[in-house]
Amino acid sequence: MKKILISGIIAIFSMQLVQAATICDTKLALVEARLNLMMMVMSTEKEDQDSLRVEINKASTGLDKALVAMLKDENKTDDAQLTNLQDTWTAFRNTREADIIPAIYAGNNDKAIAIATGIQAERMKIMDNVIQALNGDNCN
Repeated sequence: MKKILISGIIAIFSMQLVQAATICDTKLALVEARLNLMMMVMSTEKEDQDSLRVEINKASTGLDKALVAMLKDENKTDDAQLTNLQDTWTAFRNTREADIIPAIYAGNNDKAIAIATGIQAERMKIMDNVIQALNGDNCN
């Protein structure tokens, strides 16, 4: 009986560690995507913009993978929060791809800055709040 209890406790603890790592991966990828986007918005050199675009894509792929893992986790605790995070991320990513990056490449950095510091900043706040609610503030 003691072995079963210990095994169960270890399994639960392991699942929490996996979920926490996924939340931390999500948080890190989101910060990297946002930071590189803001650096891209400020850049006027096409070569730098292209380099930052690569980093944005890497971070976005990492965030997408982490979200999929969290949504598939059978032990997830808050479907509504995860759905909110995914929906907000999708809107954030779509605006970035359809509006901000094309404005940057067209040389209209002022328009890109306005979007990035407007609706995108609001979405970022929502995603940060969800990540915190999912224990993301315990990430180092």
